[in-house]
Amino acid sequence: MEKVIKFITEFFPPTLESLFWMLLKIAIIIAVIMVALEILKALKVLDWLNKILYFFTKHLGITPKASTPLLIGILLGITYGAGAILASYTNKEMTKKDVVLVGVFLCLCHAIIEDTLLFVSFGAVGWLIVIIRFIVASVVTWLINLFYHPKENGIVG
Repeated sequence: MEKVIKFITEFFPPTLESLFWMLLKIAIIIAVIMVALEILKALKVLDWLNKILYFFTKHLGITPKASTPLLIGILLGITYGAGAILASYTNKEMTKKDVVLVGVFLCLCHAIIEDTLLFVSFGAVGWLIVIIRFIVASVVTWLINLFYHPKENGIVG
């Protein structure tokens, strides 16, 4: 029993403290990203990036309104992309098909910067990883678009 008490008193306070600091760092990162996104939106940079992205994704069946969540997911990852999808879904900006197609694409090609840098640190060729991920995600999303026909293709709400 003495060992258990010693373990608890030695292990948990440092663990809880490190957990607190980690959560604080995550909260700060999320806040900075959200502010940066609002600034980019105000400066119309997101509109410009969405137009470029839509040039490539229109052939996949993804509508222009779904480009922002897709862009966020590609750059920042599934978690942020999912948040953007939920926000667009809640605001009735995306169709059911948009949600499915963006979700499929992001399953295969998300957090492109972070993941690529991680693999490059292990010796992989970064540009090759990016190209392969985009090609695979595009082909699979295109195929899903061909065969997926939801009963209601209208706005979800």
